[in-house]
Amino acid sequence: MKSNIYIASILLLLFASSCTRVLEKNSLNQVDSDAIWKDENLTRLFLNNIYANRPGFDNGNPPIQDNICDETRIGASTGNPFNILAGAWTSSSNYFDYWAYADVRKANEFIQGITTKSTIKESLKKQYLGEAKFLRAITYFDMVKRYGGVPIITEPQDINDDLLVKRNTIDECYQFIVKECDEAAAILPDKGQTQTGRATRGAALALKSRALLFYASQLYNTTNDKTRWENAAQAAKAVMDLKQYSLYGDVRRIMLDKSNSEVIFEVQYSKPDKEHGWDAQAKPLSLANGIGPKRCPLQELVDAFPMANGYGISQAQSGYDPNNPYVGRDKRFYAAIVYNGSDYCGRTQYTHVDDPDGIGKSFCTTTGYYQRKGVDETNKGYSSGKGSDQNWIEIRYAEILLNYAEARNEATGPDGTVLDALNTLRTRAGITNQLTTDITQDSMRNLIRNERYVELCIEMKRYWDLRRWKIADNANVLNGRRYTGMKITKVGNGWKYERVVVDPKPSVFLPYMYYMPIPFSEMIKNSNLKQNDNW
Repeated sequence: MKSNIYIASILLLLFASSCTRVLEKNSLNQVDSDAIWKDENLTRLFLNNIYANRPGFDNGNPPIQDNICDETRIGASTGNPFNILAGAWTSSSNYFDYWAYADVRKANEFIQGITTKSTIKESLKKQYLGEAKFLRAITYFDMVKRYGGVPIITEPQDINDDLLVKRNTIDECYQFIVKECDEAAAILPDKGQTQTGRATRGAALALKSRALLFYASQLYNTTNDKTRWENAAQAAKAVMDLKQYSLYGDVRRIMLDKSNSEVIFEVQYSKPDKEHGWDAQAKPLSLANGIGPKRCPLQELVDAFPMANGYGISQAQSGYDPNNPYVGRDKRFYAAIVYNGSDYCGRTQYTHVDDPDGIGKSFCTTTGYYQRKGVDETNKGYSSGKGSDQNWIEIRYAEILLNYAEARNEATGPDGTVLDALNTLRTRAGITNQLTTDITQDSMRNLIRNERYVELCIEMKRYWDLRRWKIADNANVLNGRRYTGMKITKVGNGWKYERVVVDPKPSVFLPYMYYMPIPFSEMIKNSNLKQNDNW
């Protein structure tokens, strides 16, 4: 696409917004391709158009990423998530492809224009350049985590250019992403010095932290180079040292209170202009409006939440009672999970087999649980894929603390700073006991991974963690396993709890699936693209 296409679209948006000051200068058919760089409003609208394409809530029917790992299942046993779990996906049917070169093209157009043609004031020019570099970096990151090395294109391509661009290596791609983040951070404003929802210095440094953590992980770091882990730890520490972010006090409302102290980068929504179906996709039959539940938590996720004393439910010291399994858990459990007998949307929600909303009923839970995380229980105006406007938090401070703990533990072992990061998180979750240094590196690794599991659950992070740790193809993870739910039956004055298998067939994740297939449609257009092995 050419830049004049974007300019025409932006001018139409400006017209719709009644921004006549610019339109009075030039009619729509008289504006040349350089006009956008002479006016702050047009420049900002061009950049906003790039922001608008950032993925946010998985509003698919059904949503995919949380439903293809050990977190949740949709209220049915068919559909795209189950095709992926069964290994039934190809280069022509990858249900969450992200070959995002249209977005790269927009960012390249913007970066070229803002650096070579812009006459707006210098402070805005720097800020907008930083934002575009951040958006280009996160777009590349989201491609690299799927496909491995991809072509790095940094200038708008012309029809006369060589369009058959080869893939860059994984190393080159991660180095490019880190460089983009560094350059963006150097010119972006801090939090509070720009509009909410826009990239900041902290957002660029946080993306760098995420990218370096992936690059240090087992999928990419096959020799366990400790330098990579050290670099990842330092990148996370750089965000912590900004002192601009803190854990939000109310764990239940992290996703509900917009732009709170924990948010580093978010995709913004506002009804009716931009909305999603998060609330509608978490409702049982009795509350449903055009759609059933799309993220029913698995028993494995429920079991991962520790007790309020900090012990896992399988540990003798925990005090866990299998006949009263939902008592005494940490705050994150109650913020994320709707269980049998819990309060939900102002009433008692049951999930036992005899309840109309119970396990196995049509348009109801398949696991014995419903999702509470991020759901606005006061919202009455939801329907199917719309009616909600919580912001999607792409990066929050809890992730940075977890990034630091993991990277520092892998680089040097479980020192005091690792304990501090984890204890900060666990204290917010209401856990009363502090972790101590009497723990091995391997045990700490397992603890950190479990903390990521429960802290970031249902935020489209877990699937990618299982991949980067290179454990997805293990038999007890995503290859050959069938996950479970909880069948609850009324017995006298109490309940009988019975773990039941909910997956219709064993999952399939083979080693070659760590790198997704380059889309077939792109392969036939570019003879220089090399497909990932075995696809």
